[in-house]
Amino acid sequence: MLDPLPADFDPSTFNAAELVKSEHNQKMYQATQALKQAINDLVDYELAHPKILTPTTPEEARNERKAERELSKREGIVKSQLAWVKVLYRQSILKIREEKANTAVDKAVNDQLLLGLSNLRYEEQSLKAEIAGAEKFDHKYTKLNLISREEFLALFPEHASSSEHALMIARIEHEHQDRVRNEERRQEKLKEKQKLISEVKKSKENLTNLDSMVDRIEEAMAPIRKVLANDE
Repeated sequence: MLDPLPADFDPSTFNAAELVKSEHNQKMYQATQALKQAINDLVDYELAHPKILTPTTPEEARNERKAERELSKREGIVKSQLAWVKVLYRQSILKIREEKANTAVDKAVNDQLLLGLSNLRYEEQSLKAEIAGAEKFDHKYTKLNLISREEFLALFPEHASSSEHALMIARIEHEHQDRVRNEERRQEKLKEKQKLISEVKKSKENLTNLDSMVDRIEEAMAPIRKVLANDE
């Protein structure tokens, strides 16, 4: 359903040409304006030269023949311009369908970006929970959440002959490196999140502008379709 017109809308200042942005619709609009002018010229000429059913003088007969030739010429211009408008109209319809198809593709891509963003947010929350859990531990080495001595030696058997002091330092360094890696992962996820947010925002703006433009074009072409439908 279309939105109602603003209360301060003034038809006399409305310029439909400002709504026509794409090249194919600009051609369509210009051709329609030319057809409108040709029809107005034909009507004006007919009104200015009413048909003389029974000329009474040679001059009236000559003027009548001249008027008929001019009317025939102007009618030919109208028919030719109408045919051209129909061609452009069909081309414009095909182009609009293509644009709508592209919009659907862009929407699908945008949906994928949103899904990716949702997954990143879930991973970010998981990482934050892990980091928050690690940060709650007392920093005294005796209370650090270190992996057990047996697990550490299983991972790093080269420390089997180390002293207890050297072994504890190695275990603390291992914990530190593990936290550093977690922080690096978190920073990478934050960068990816910001990039995705920017891409999603840009895609939404493009889709909104494209949908709005297509709707305005459809609305502006409604009278033209009606005229063309009547002619066909």
